[in-house]
Amino acid sequence: MKLSKTCRNLLFTFFVLPAYVVAIPALSQFEKDSELPIEITADSMEWLNEERVAIARGNAVAVQGRYTLSAQVLTAHMAEASAEGSETAAQIRRIEAEGNVMLATPKETARGSRGTYDVGEKTALLVDSVVLTQGENVLRGEKLIMDLITGRTRVEGGGLETEAENGRVRAIFKPSDEDQ
Repeated sequence: MKLSKTCRNLLFTFFVLPAYVVAIPALSQFEKDSELPIEITADSMEWLNEERVAIARGNAVAVQGRYTLSAQVLTAHMAEASAEGSETAAQIRRIEAEGNVMLATPKETARGSRGTYDVGEKTALLVDSVVLTQGENVLRGEKLIMDLITGRTRVEGGGLETEAENGRVRAIFKPSDEDQ
């Protein structure tokens, strides 16, 4: 079926354009969150001056805007000091997470055994028995890569190492009440 130019323009104006208008503020909000300061709390913390590393142990939680990364141990790697010794000396460039890792965003929660948050790239990586939940929908795999700017997430299987699932990603999608 071929639509007239007027009909195509109306469809674009009432259906496609509003989707872009809604998506633009959402994407800018992701970007704003990733530019906010990172606050880390834990039962104990250790600072390794020579390595420029802060280690938070025991119920460690890092919060940046609407994002929360928690684990038993969070290791924050700081940016190298600049020649002038400016503010970049205190900026976190990467956080590594170990033990019961959970990454929570406004729309989903991801869990795994280990993870890394690359502050510069604004990406998060979780590995080992990854579970991603969004509402009642659940994805399981061995590796999760999340882009915190776009909100795009990829879950991968683990090859033949995970024989129980044959190394494949498994997803369960539950219909919403509106769909039924």
